[in-house]
Amino acid sequence: MKLNIYLSALVVLAAPAFASPWIESDDPLLRASIEMLFNQGVIKQPVNSYPLMWQGIARDLNAIESSTLPAQSQFAYQHVKHALENAKQSSSSGVRVNYNSAPELQQSFGKRDQQKSGVNSYGAITGNRVSAKVSVNYADDALDDKHINYHGSYLAVLMGNWSVSAEQVSHWWGPSNDNALLLANNASPMKGLRINRANTQYVGPSWLSFIGNWQLTGIYAKQKPHLNSGEKGDYWAMRFASTPLPGLEVAFSSAASDYLISTEINPDTLEVITSKQRLTSLDAKYSTSIGTQPIAFYTELMGKNDSGVAPSDPVYTVGVESFFGDQKQLLKTYFEYSNTEQDCTAQLSCDETFTNYAWAYNHKDRLIGSATPLQSKSAVLGAHYHTMNGYAGYAKLRWSQSEVLNSTQTPETFDRLQLELGYQQAIFSGLWKISGSVYKDEFANESDTNSALKTSWEYRF
Repeated sequence: MKLNIYLSALVVLAAPAFASPWIESDDPLLRASIEMLFNQGVIKQPVNSYPLMWQGIARDLNAIESSTLPAQSQFAYQHVKHALENAKQSSSSGVRVNYNSAPELQQSFGKRDQQKSGVNSYGAITGNRVSAKVSVNYADDALDDKHINYHGSYLAVLMGNWSVSAEQVSHWWGPSNDNALLLANNASPMKGLRINRANTQYVGPSWLSFIGNWQLTGIYAKQKPHLNSGEKGDYWAMRFASTPLPGLEVAFSSAASDYLISTEINPDTLEVITSKQRLTSLDAKYSTSIGTQPIAFYTELMGKNDSGVAPSDPVYTVGVESFFGDQKQLLKTYFEYSNTEQDCTAQLSCDETFTNYAWAYNHKDRLIGSATPLQSKSAVLGAHYHTMNGYAGYAKLRWSQSEVLNSTQTPETFDRLQLELGYQQAIFSGLWKISGSVYKDEFANESDTNSALKTSWEYRF
């Protein structure tokens, strides 16, 4: 009922025009082109917060003459311009069918297919200040046990330089390609409200201009930690990102919820004292060139935080990426390493070291942030390739290691080595994607090799 009231209020406040307001967190190929243009200094806005607003990017694209760009940036420029033109359509709709034999495998930046099979349908309209999208999806054997969902739906209103939306969409905060730690698409999207700047250009006193272009995002949502319980609580998150120097983006993010709490026992009175905790993330990405070769380095640190800015006892992700392009194609390559291990030797449990993160920072039994569990390490070598005629592909070689309890509740090491290959092209007036994975698991002195297949076909009207 409250959400319906919020939707009505947004419509009343709406009174000219913006395109489909943002780029969703489901297209790694478009993200690669945007990152290439950020590396080349064409885009000067923060680009590591998805959904990513179009307004600042459109402003930067309009400020440059394409003929002045080097050949290696031409494909990326044309790709982003084409996506922007599509986003300006007053209406759009589509249908997508998908199959995934192993929906429990790790979710990276991109389309969520956490069900065995399904049909996704949507219709979107864009007015002067109002943009809306209604997605109705059927899922078979979904990880969140929902046969019908409305993931991807939103109602967004532009008020001055602020976008306010009631939504159920996925988010991805930070520069990571495979494992964003604080907020990612590992769990199904929560229903909530979001507010953020539409145009991130710096406006303000000159003595603060060192901040550069900046973005501020706030989220309020409803969190359901576990599938076997109907209990729901409040979830809050905020993110501030800026580009203080050419090629540098830095960001501070924080999240809290009704379930992120810590308990202590007063040694004198034996009274149980409960206090709320919050998680904090710091991330940075620096894009430059070595000779003429574009390259970028990035990191994210995330941990609990009671005060100040820096997280305590943080887990982390680090990575490096590079781009190879010309007028007809773009290749993005990257290497990324994540470590969520904690030193528990001096504690009764890891939960006491890192609040009750593993239990509380969930939505429908999946972590809201990291795609890898606490007490794990992972590394991935990946590449995305895209051509002017629409053919594209990717490859990922991923290794992960984590602690898992065996049948006697003793922790043992679980290792996985996975190779994933994907391909896409236009077929029957739609976009067909197919990917296959082969992965080897080792646990308790036993090993097992499995394979998985994922495919989809999308048609847009």
